Amino acid sequence: MKFTRRQTLAAALGSLGAGVLPRAQAQTQPFPSQVIKFVIPTPAGGDHDTMMRIIGQKLTDAWGQPCIVESRSGASGAIAAATVSQAPADGYTVLIGYSALLSNTVLMPKPGYRLEDLQPVGMLALTPIAFGARESLGASTLKQYVALAKTRPGKLSYGSYGPGSGGHFVGELFNMAAGIDTVHVPYKGQPPALQDLIGGQIDAAVASLGNVNRYPGKIKPLAVASATRFPSYPDVPTFAELGYPEVDMPGWGAAFVPAKTPKAIVDKLNTEMGRILVMPDVRAKLLELGFEPAPWSPDKTRRFMKDQLALTQKLIDAGRVKL
Repeated sequence: MKFTRRQTLAAALGSLGAGVLPRAQAQTQPFPSQVIKFVIPTPAGGDHDTMMRIIGQKLTDAWGQPCIVESRSGASGAIAAATVSQAPADGYTVLIGYSALLSNTVLMPKPGYRLEDLQPVGMLALTPIAFGARESLGASTLKQYVALAKTRPGKLSYGSYGPGSGGHFVGELFNMAAGIDTVHVPYKGQPPALQDLIGGQIDAAVASLGNVNRYPGKIKPLAVASATRFPSYPDVPTFAELGYPEVDMPGWGAAFVPAKTPKAIVDKLNTEMGRILVMPDVRAKLLELGFEPAPWSPDKTRRFMKDQLALTQKLIDAGRVKL
């Protein structure tokens, strides 16, 4: 059964936006000629919401058509993904997906969508995922945290922004790499996890680097799960620098549309959003939020997703992540 599932997933990713595009049909009106809706899988007011309002305003200015952001949180992003996968393939309904878009298809028996029903428009941003501990825990370095965790197996807890989320996977990668046993506590988004961390209900949290750094004196960022340090927070070391090179799983946010959306529309969305992402004012705002702009092509985004799926499958096969 496991082999069949892996085969199915590989086939799905292999066809994600490739070979499923029909010939661009004649449009009665040039795109865009009406409201464009961006569906985000996280609660309103969070980082993805803020990022898309910044990008959406620039798109509105450029195209003269309103771009709105609609939150469809819940089920680790499956609700949002299902909504967009079933929408008309005309470019007016765009999903902002993140790592759970992939992991849901492995972890959930019926996620409500198929990967082959969506195609990437392109990557928007990478999000360095950080591991932060509450200051009152008394572990000001990752080495101290690991030492404490080893003396209290199964007692320390860490929060993430959802079961099967990027934060969940990073937390379990760290547990496996460090040989420690800490308990995962899932939340509906990053804000409630960080508030409980500050309140002492949990001991650590895996969240975006920007969010972890917002509470000096209350939350201590110990490491970031990326290949390199983040420019805006150069004092936070990577897991690799601290002896855990396996913990390299950055968060990401990419745009997707229904698979049968004409290529001309996909290309127009990709080109315009890519142009916006490199604007100095937009880049500055996204870096402040903890996002690193990544205006990638659909093909590069698709290759990245295949690599991420392989790492995701490794953790699931090891029994480290379950819903």
